[in-house]
Amino acid sequence: MKKTTLMMWIASVALSLALVGCTKETATGPGGDPIADADKQAVRSMVIQSDSLAEFSSSDESSIDDNGMRNPDYEGLAKIGFDSESISGVSGDSTYPVKWGRRIFWDRVVRSYTVTTIGDSLANVLITKTLPGAFWVGIGTRTADTVIIDTIIRKPFVETVQRNVLFRRIARLANPLRNWIPVGVTMVEGKTDGTNDFSIVSVEITERNGSFHRLITDPLDTWFRLGLFHGSIPFFPVRDSILVRVTVQSSSEFAEGVYVRHGIDGGNLARRRGMMPLVSTSGGVGNYTRVYERTFVTSLPPLVLIARFNAVVDVISHGSVYDNDAPFMNEFWGMPYIVARR
Repeated sequence: MKKTTLMMWIASVALSLALVGCTKETATGPGGDPIADADKQAVRSMVIQSDSLAEFSSSDESSIDDNGMRNPDYEGLAKIGFDSESISGVSGDSTYPVKWGRRIFWDRVVRSYTVTTIGDSLANVLITKTLPGAFWVGIGTRTADTVIIDTIIRKPFVETVQRNVLFRRIARLANPLRNWIPVGVTMVEGKTDGTNDFSIVSVEITERNGSFHRLITDPLDTWFRLGLFHGSIPFFPVRDSILVRVTVQSSSEFAEGVYVRHGIDGGNLARRRGMMPLVSTSGGVGNYTRVYERTFVTSLPPLVLIARFNAVVDVISHGSVYDNDAPFMNEFWGMPYIVARR
């Protein structure tokens, strides 16, 4: 399936986006008057205040936060504060990474909203988040029933995370908040500042029963309509099986750590990180193509009838975990989806 470009998506709902690639707010309304700053501020506010948009946004933040060190593959509640595994002296030549994970400094997160107007009737909001934190690696030993951590390596990082939201004008009232409605969102894309030795080439998401399939090559230009329309945000029942496949281009001879994160909203303490096994490798020295794959099952917290999530593919360099001197390198893409009980 070809990727859905921004112009193709807008065409599907009969909206003209010939200027969507512009980065300057140069649009004019009737008579040449620029769209009022109040309208731009209104759409910025709606990104934050609209339940559907805010829930997807808080989900993508929570989905990548391990709140400290974790087992490579884990599923459960987040712990508050420091990981409580025992710390003791272990022979240095017998230790290796046994746990790792992000710890985001939430009090330092910066969020910005850039509005680009298209004609007099459309407005695109680029959400940009700067997430500072540290990647923790616990060095120690693991037995059948015990994890002993000898040393914790802390690697600082800054992630830049982005997503687009499109608004359409529906009125010209005195209250600008009543003039606009959100009509579409893109996937979310995040990566560490600096240079990575790998990049995500594509993500393919398929519902096992065949009712949904999407191949994504450009997350910020892959759009989903808001509402019950063709091309809308995918809607899955509880216990549905979703196959995720990711292709990574890499200059490293060592395979990346690739994980799928799902079913995490912004209002509970659930955390999930499932390892995606490597299923194929091609290419050669300095130019490897690797494919990873895993199926996850949709779920909801008890007593919750419907919730909004992101299915996040999270790629971490080999050196992030296994080389104490290497920086933390990461890229992730996330697709919005909804789960409901039947």
